[in-house]
Amino acid sequence: MRIVLQSKLAQSGKYRPDIDGVRAIAVLSVLSFHAKVDGFSGGFVGVDIFFVISGYLITSIIAKDRNLGRFSFLSFYERRMRRIFPALFSVIFFCTLASATLFAPIDFMTFGKSMVASTCFVSNIFFLRSTGVDGYFGDSSNLQVLLHTWSLSVEEQFYLLFPALVLLLTRSAKGWVTQSLSLLTGISFLVNIWLTLHSQPRAFYTLPPRAWELLIGSLLAIKAAPPLRRRLFREIAGTAGLGLIACAVTLFTKDTTFPGFSALVPCFGAWLIIYAGEEGSSCVKTILSFPPLVFIGVISYSLYLWHWPLIVFSQYFAAGDLNGAETVGVILSSLLVAFLSFEFIESPFRGRDSTFSRRQIFTFGLAASMVSIMFGLVIYKYRGIPERYDKLTRQLVLSNSGRKSDYQSVCSNWKRPVRSVADINFCNFGTSASKKIMFWGDSHVQQLYPLIKTLFDKGEFGNHGVILAIVPGCPPTEHMNFVSKNNHCDSFATFAMVRAEEEDIDTVYIGFNTWWEYHQNALCPSVDGKCIGKISLPEVRRRFLDELSDHIQRLKQHGKRVVVSLPFPMYDKSIPDLEIRNAVFGRFGLAGVAKDDTSPEFRSEILTVAERGGADTFDPRESLCNKLGCITQVRGISIYKDDHHIAASQIGILEENLKQVLHLQVSSFGSSGISVR
Repeated sequence: MRIVLQSKLAQSGKYRPDIDGVRAIAVLSVLSFHAKVDGFSGGFVGVDIFFVISGYLITSIIAKDRNLGRFSFLSFYERRMRRIFPALFSVIFFCTLASATLFAPIDFMTFGKSMVASTCFVSNIFFLRSTGVDGYFGDSSNLQVLLHTWSLSVEEQFYLLFPALVLLLTRSAKGWVTQSLSLLTGISFLVNIWLTLHSQPRAFYTLPPRAWELLIGSLLAIKAAPPLRRRLFREIAGTAGLGLIACAVTLFTKDTTFPGFSALVPCFGAWLIIYAGEEGSSCVKTILSFPPLVFIGVISYSLYLWHWPLIVFSQYFAAGDLNGAETVGVILSSLLVAFLSFEFIESPFRGRDSTFSRRQIFTFGLAASMVSIMFGLVIYKYRGIPERYDKLTRQLVLSNSGRKSDYQSVCSNWKRPVRSVADINFCNFGTSASKKIMFWGDSHVQQLYPLIKTLFDKGEFGNHGVILAIVPGCPPTEHMNFVSKNNHCDSFATFAMVRAEEEDIDTVYIGFNTWWEYHQNALCPSVDGKCIGKISLPEVRRRFLDELSDHIQRLKQHGKRVVVSLPFPMYDKSIPDLEIRNAVFGRFGLAGVAKDDTSPEFRSEILTVAERGGADTFDPRESLCNKLGCITQVRGISIYKDDHHIAASQIGILEENLKQVLHLQVSSFGSSGISVR
């Protein structure tokens, strides 16, 4: 067998290797973004580049066939099936086997639903509804193994309508095709702008606000722009296009308002490169025709399809993010599998030398679709088929899966604008006249809510009331904020302090997670929620400790008793996911352990600041740890909901320690500490 790794169009006089070079840039950007490679924070724009290329190439084919009088819908959709179906269904069926092996029932059931949606090319709608308000960039997307098929769904929905539209325009609106497509492009772009402002996930996932990206490629294909006959103009256009793409890939982040106006940057960049290469040579065209880049571009479709499932399954098996070596391994594996997929799955179905007839292609497409839908429905109907495991494994898997939702997200002020104390969403127990203990902090205080409520209901707080002021993720700092948009950590802290200083508060408990200590540029000095510069991690730590010291002093000056919580253990893996993996693979000698990533040095510095300020300290390690280490599970069932939050049903383990620190009466609630249910 002779391996010829080149485009099926390479022997055509119209073939442009530079477009395969642009494809390579697009797919490598997406791959690097998904693999969390530094420098590719905006790599997701590779999909937008693909849309522009797709619109250009498909419209070129339609226009050519129309001019030669040989266009037919059967031939068009046959070509799409040859291009899309073989590799897509190979990936779907591989993912079915891998998910059946690795995924817990609830995750496998979700996969079954996404399998049906992907097969029917409506996965963009499915993921719009299932990935929450944070959409594509949210944590809930990380286990959606077919998430990347949303872009295929957008394309296929577009091509279900576009050929008929083009033929209708060429027959009934001759001379107005360019104007009509330009009008549709403008309408789609305006829809994109409006939806990005009012419903960003809908703008990201759905066809109407995305159609303009394909349509600008279509306009280029029908020669809506005058040709660039002078090389100087081609050099300027190509260089500008490459620069725009580089800016988007390296400077955009998941917090960039996208698509919106931002999508113009990568899309116009791709448009300029294609435009510059239409009429002749240029330096950029030569660079993009470099054989290694063309090689990646040729296998780009398979690489796009295979890389994300390999990343998801690797992270699922590792029960956390991949380290450097694992990331390199996944990237190299993706390239290898993409090559094999192109050569042995894609190529036999494509080109004039394919031995598969039109009838066979449509039969294959229908059969593969029906089998995929049937499998997906069975997985969903039987709720992820928990019978895959023996009774003990099934119980461990189900119990640990339940732990991941064993949490009460109450009293939250996440991304809530705060201009006064009245803007804060407090949780209150007791009467307004009573003296109160105020619990102030982030999700590490929020996790205490079930314990606090139970203690209050039992009368453990005596004549004291309780008030909780919580904003997940935010440190209690008045002069630092998230770098990411729409956060109000600084103003929240300012007005939480105002509330803490009021006369009815006699004790203030301050708790916080220190996740930001491990992320460069996570926090910035700020005024009214807006960054006013960048600072190093050591400087973030110093400023945090200074502000904590200041808070303690101010509260003590107001006669308050202050309790500072030392950091909870924070692990490098999700404990429930780790225990699921251990339940399934432990018997094969593949059990894993979680590493405590909490900084002993920073913990010591916090303790020093608290003691110098006259504050008491609550140390969760007194309940969670001993000389041998910290407890993360009991009989194979996690006591955590993730890598650093204790599950609501298990929070009673802290009871005696918390009551002693708060000077509450030690009594009977949860005296055994941990309750495993």
